[in-house]
Amino acid sequence: MFQKIAILLVLIMAFCNLSNAGPAYAYRVTFKNKNGTLTFADSLQYLSPKALLRRAKQNIMLDSSDLPVVKSYIDSVVAKSNAVKVHNVSKWFNQVVVITFDSLKGAECSTLPMVESVKLIARYNNGNFKNTQVNNSKFDNEVVTSNKTTGTSAYYGLTFQQVNMLGLDCLHDLGYRGEDMDIAVFDVNFRYTDVCSAFDSLRLQNRIKDVYNFVKDTNYVFSQAINNEHGMNVLGCMASLIPSVNIGTSPYGNYYLYNTEDNYSEQPIEEDNWLSAAERADSIGVYLVNSSLGYNNFDAPFTNTSSYKYADLTGSKTLIAKAANKLVSKGIILVQAQGNEGAAAWHYMLTPADADSAFSVGSVDGSGIWASSGYGPNFSGQIKPDGCALGKGTALIGGNCLVGSSNGSSFASPIMCGAIACLWQALPTKTNWEIRQLVKMSSGQYLNPNNTTGYGIPNFCSAYNIALGTSDIKHIEYQFTTFPNPTQGEFTVTCFNNNIKEFYYSVYDMQGKCVYKDNKKYLNSFTSSALNNMAKGEYILLLTTSEKTYSTKIIKN
Repeated sequence: MFQKIAILLVLIMAFCNLSNAGPAYAYRVTFKNKNGTLTFADSLQYLSPKALLRRAKQNIMLDSSDLPVVKSYIDSVVAKSNAVKVHNVSKWFNQVVVITFDSLKGAECSTLPMVESVKLIARYNNGNFKNTQVNNSKFDNEVVTSNKTTGTSAYYGLTFQQVNMLGLDCLHDLGYRGEDMDIAVFDVNFRYTDVCSAFDSLRLQNRIKDVYNFVKDTNYVFSQAINNEHGMNVLGCMASLIPSVNIGTSPYGNYYLYNTEDNYSEQPIEEDNWLSAAERADSIGVYLVNSSLGYNNFDAPFTNTSSYKYADLTGSKTLIAKAANKLVSKGIILVQAQGNEGAAAWHYMLTPADADSAFSVGSVDGSGIWASSGYGPNFSGQIKPDGCALGKGTALIGGNCLVGSSNGSSFASPIMCGAIACLWQALPTKTNWEIRQLVKMSSGQYLNPNNTTGYGIPNFCSAYNIALGTSDIKHIEYQFTTFPNPTQGEFTVTCFNNNIKEFYYSVYDMQGKCVYKDNKKYLNSFTSSALNNMAKGEYILLLTTSEKTYSTKIIKN
């Protein structure tokens, strides 16, 4: 009996010591190399057959970023930092996030020979990294109301306007409603998704394929304790299926639900959570990602050291923008909310909406007028947003499963993502970049983009017809795309027409003088540095085949 009491006292003391351990710290530790990792021959150990098939269909080769982080490196960091847990591991950027109660030991990881850098990315003042403090949500300006939009379709009900605005009912009528399309949703919480009738078919048909909470490191994403169902609101814009009441843009898709946003604080670690979700989505075989999250300012003690300025939004500087670009390089389409700061002091988009490869989505009202989403372009001059959808008075599934409406690019983005999923379903042989180009080309401001609505509102029926060669859009040649444009110097040209066997290019200034000519013949694509030493301004890029010359404007920032 005495022995049992003694053991109980030891356990109580241990618990008290842990609960009073003081602040907990999260450190991002980046390694110099991957010496000793697995090989490409072991790819099935770190990529699913679906992921490998997605890459094979788009001719995407494996590279060093696909190889796992060396386990002994992680073990060394854990030992050196006295870590209580490993929170994130990123093979793409060869880094790990560990949590420790010893800030000195965490910082000392920089002395390890395989370590390149160490950065503090989160501090939990009460020592509890499963935080339960007062809500500090960024979604306060997206409160769901009971006001309902006016639907005119017997089938779509309240969502008719947001579907019809994109010409998406055309694809739905053809039978493309997202079947077998794999879509991941990165968000804050999916409360009520497991009980709302709007998602009955998702559950009954087992179309929720995977869930994970990257904030809490658990397999539960439906928390009732968190007073935020933003993720569920977002999901409903795509997946809701209540005939005559509320139909999402991709109501028969497969969904992967990932919590990456901490509802209680804003710290750089959330970029790592997003990165972890991106790597999981890639490895599991997802084709599209919707992210209705964005970052610029972080809470203390990171307000001055880690918050972003507009100059940081270059398209490839922030960790989350780099993660976004890497995600797309794996053959995935990232649809990213632009943010709602257009009428606020910040004014611009949030990151990763600035990312070179993200398809960022702004908000418009039912008349197609800008609805205060963040301004573009990104700091490198790339047009942002890439497109727009209804973000004012958006019909969705609100709290306690009630049908309501709300405002924000958070909801314009999934409307767009579901639509893109249907287009890709209809055109399964296209690459992610080809699908993106089709969406842009079908947009109302394709030839005259601006800083608020970008290329404008796409028409998915037109996008489909462009691909089939039956479009009545005469000013568009579906042959080549140039990216990035505007550019700081380098740009890549890709040919989408399999009948074009070879081509060469030249660059002219706006007075018609040839300033660069390359007589080498290219197949499929090339990357050029022709503008590196040119003055800033507008140029004409000529792409010449054996039968025709194509021209497009390219801008040097």
